[in-house]
Amino acid sequence: MLSTKEKNIFFAGQVAGNVYYTVAFNGVLTLFLLKIGVREGLLGFLSVIPFIVGISSSILISWVGRNYWRILRPNSFVLVVLAFLFLPIFLITEKIGFFATVLYYSIFVFLFWTGTQIATLAWFPVVQHWVPEEERGRFFGILRFTSTIVGFGFLRLSSYILGSDPSFLQFFNVMLAVTVFSIIWPVSYLFVSMPPPVYEEKKRVNPFVVFQEIFSDRERKIYFWFYFLWNFSAYIIAPFVMPFYRNVLNLPSSFCVFLNSLSILGMGGLAFIWGKVNDFRGSRFVLFFSFFLAIIWCIMMTYVHKFPEGNIQKALILISLVGGIAGGGQLMGDTTRRFLIAPEKNRVEFFSYIVIFGGQLPALIVPPIAGRIIEHYRNLRIGDFGIYQLLFLILAVLHIVLLGMILKMKPIKEKPVGEVFKDILTENLMKLRDLIASPP
Repeated sequence: MLSTKEKNIFFAGQVAGNVYYTVAFNGVLTLFLLKIGVREGLLGFLSVIPFIVGISSSILISWVGRNYWRILRPNSFVLVVLAFLFLPIFLITEKIGFFATVLYYSIFVFLFWTGTQIATLAWFPVVQHWVPEEERGRFFGILRFTSTIVGFGFLRLSSYILGSDPSFLQFFNVMLAVTVFSIIWPVSYLFVSMPPPVYEEKKRVNPFVVFQEIFSDRERKIYFWFYFLWNFSAYIIAPFVMPFYRNVLNLPSSFCVFLNSLSILGMGGLAFIWGKVNDFRGSRFVLFFSFFLAIIWCIMMTYVHKFPEGNIQKALILISLVGGIAGGGQLMGDTTRRFLIAPEKNRVEFFSYIVIFGGQLPALIVPPIAGRIIEHYRNLRIGDFGIYQLLFLILAVLHIVLLGMILKMKPIKEKPVGEVFKDILTENLMKLRDLIASPP
């Protein structure tokens, strides 16, 4: 485990690293692609580059398992260097043209996400050593809250810099600011001690045998398919929310970024509360309520176009906050659940298989198909609903299925969802009785 000083340094580094991802991959780069003329079909294919990398990285699982404590430091420096090498694209795109710009962008994303994938595979087993089980909910809650506040600040700055119709120089200024700030991330790793190697994770193992052994457990199997369906459903619409804002609702670029900043604010603003609820009530409780909120978000997004034109932006402010709050709960419940059900042996393989085959495989399959469908059926109308609205409705139905899967999960050091509901109802009835019985 880390000392208090090391935890603070690690904390600051994670915040700086998260800001880069928050700004770059939560709208700014998508707006850049839309500006150079990328449509939904191509956008769908570009969005799966990270997941192509992810699936290919399955060959690295054994290597990461033997070396994960050595990887985080050098890998983080490589990622920041790549971020600096990406900056010239915003200054030369008008000279090199559409094809060369898309190729430049694709190469950067491929290399950047290769490093990110390695960092992700190594991060879970390292952090499992660093943060004790009883502190994880609170620790990750505070980390997400702080990352959100800082990320929100950078997104608001980005929105101000970009304006309603940003130039390429304005994109450059935004990305330069977050890239410089991200230097704190790799530097922080120089001041924290890495955990010692674990013998079981240094051995070479047959990946197919390990996969079968890990997921022969009922809870891990349910979680795997839950995680797979969650990502499958999410990526039906996730890469195309920005085009929905920009091309369907005709919102200015600055407001699109502002909406993403509100989602990030909602995601992290209640992260500490989600963490406390997770520690007190358990991961299943957090997952259930956050996915219920996500259904509300899907329905609101489906009908937002029906609002009077002057009220659409106001409605989207509320919708973005709801979506962010739901996402924060989902991530909090998912992270802690994953740690709880991890096996004692082959933990690196478990975390890696979950990320690659449960998360990145469905994310690889869905966006190209969804992008082509959106582009092909752009003019489809069923009553007042277009293709985007129909996809939001499909997403809501899939989330209902996910709620059923959450209820099938067994409590691990936590109460069943039904028992928690009963306790809450009983507790509130007792308070009401005391209030009625108390003299004025």
